[in-house]
Amino acid sequence: MSTLVQQIKLDFATIDLYDTYVVCSVHQGESLDIDRVVLLHKTYRKHYGDKQYGYIFDRTSSFTINPISYMQCPYYPDVTAFAIVAPNPDVKKTVLFEEKFSKMPLLIFDTLEEAQVWMEAHHRKLGI
Repeated sequence: MSTLVQQIKLDFATIDLYDTYVVCSVHQGESLDIDRVVLLHKTYRKHYGDKQYGYIFDRTSSFTINPISYMQCPYYPDVTAFAIVAPNPDVKKTVLFEEKFSKMPLLIFDTLEEAQVWMEAHHRKLGI
């Protein structure tokens, strides 16, 4: 499995940067709107430059996201795939609803390790 390259702590989230993907964990009780989503992606761009990257969204904590943010974010062409870690059945239902607004499928996993293994295999297939 890939090694953590850098960790960035924001006031509302923790970002773990790996060679070809990011793991974003939003803090309990926070709310994500388009401004925060764009801030996250600008942070990733600083690390990855022009390279595409995978996005693992750790949804083990309880927070809200405005699903319209999926449609408004200009950075999604940079993303190779979305993996969502959602062990809670209610969060899985929420993610399935949010997927209707996403520009690409949201793959759901029960654990972070499962999502990381899948993302790395996906990137090997893409030659990343």
